[in-house]
Amino acid sequence: MESKQFRNGELIKRINDKVEKTVNNKLLTYGLTSTQFKMLVTLHLSPGNTAALKDLEKYFGVAQSTAAGIASRLEKKKLVSSFSDANDKRVKHVRITDEGLRICLNVRESIIETEHKLFSGLMPEEEAELNRLLHKVYRSIKS
Repeated sequence: MESKQFRNGELIKRINDKVEKTVNNKLLTYGLTSTQFKMLVTLHLSPGNTAALKDLEKYFGVAQSTAAGIASRLEKKKLVSSFSDANDKRVKHVRITDEGLRICLNVRESIIETEHKLFSGLMPEEEAELNRLLHKVYRSIKS
C-alpha cells in the first residue's frame, strides 16, 4: 500500500497527521492538549510572557468563555497564572509560569527532533526549495 503514489494534497495531509500524532503523544506525557500547548507558546512569545485574556481570545478566534476555560485549565496545572490589570480590574492577564515555560521548551525540542527526522532525507538545497514551494502554495490559498 505504501508504494501507491499519493497526490500532493494527500501527502501533505498524511505528513501533517504523522507530525501531529508525534507531538500529541509528547503532549500527553504532560497532560496537555494541542490547544493548551498553543496558548503556552503564545504566552512564551508574548512580551513579558504575558497577554491579556481578550488578546488571546482574538488571537485564537474563540469566544471569551473558551479562552478563559483554556487559561483556567492551565492555571489548575500551575502552568500559567492570571491576574487583574492594575489600572482596570475588568481586564484579566495571563502569564506563563516557570513550569509552563519548561514544558514549552521541552516539547519544542521534541518538535525540532521530529522536524529534523522529517527532512533528514533531503539535501539542504532540496529542503530550501521545498520550503520555497510550500510558501508559494500557502500564499495561493491564503487569500
